[in-house]
Amino acid sequence: MLFVIPPPQPALPAAFEPPPILMYHRVDTDRPRDAVGRQLTVTPQRFREQLTYLRNQGITAISMAQLQWRLEHHESLARTVVMTFDDGYADQYTYVVPLLRASRAGATFYIVTGEVGRARHLTWQQLRAMAADRLDLAAHGVRHDDLSLMTPAQQAYQIDRSVETLQRFLHAPVQSYAYPSGRFNRTTLQLVREAGVAMAVTTDPVYVLPPENRFEMFRVRVRGEWSIRDFAAALHAASERRQVVVR
Repeated sequence: MLFVIPPPQPALPAAFEPPPILMYHRVDTDRPRDAVGRQLTVTPQRFREQLTYLRNQGITAISMAQLQWRLEHHESLARTVVMTFDDGYADQYTYVVPLLRASRAGATFYIVTGEVGRARHLTWQQLRAMAADRLDLAAHGVRHDDLSLMTPAQQAYQIDRSVETLQRFLHAPVQSYAYPSGRFNRTTLQLVREAGVAMAVTTDPVYVLPPENRFEMFRVRVRGEWSIRDFAAALHAASERRQVVVR
């Protein structure tokens, strides 16, 4: 009997320097009255301008899954930026998906599974359509609760259940995780590793626990009040302060 040794699976490099990772929340024509809501809401016109700016600068917008693929296959990350959208708001399907498609841009959408189908949030039907459109859908917990305040068992439930639910409903792997409000601790990092995702992201470098690894990659929060000049400046600053992370 002939035994065939399967080829080795691609793996992330031992250390790498990710491109800037942008974090969005809502993209909507409805501007909230509260200051926090306005800060987290980018108008569709402003988002279109940002995509146009990236294209004109020769910068390719990719998803976390595409970042993983490029790293595993030793592809260049020059002139790339990762786009992520948190919380699974319905306006992301209405405005973001068509604009990404028109620009041939990639992005990751971090879904709070317990909010799917609720008011102003994505439905499973929309998520399946997004998955069929090859958009990257990833986990953001069962609820948008602070993992760092939970027991290990509570954290494991939030992480494992959200990953399993997305995999079950979408029939696709979940390759990354976003911590609600960016909060986590060393237990969180171990549990996310055990959940089988390749990478995870936080919201701000202040939450990173040294040495920085692939389960605590920080992002640039895109603010609703930014002009295109502000956007360009933030992107440049993020490119200048890129840090090496370890596997």
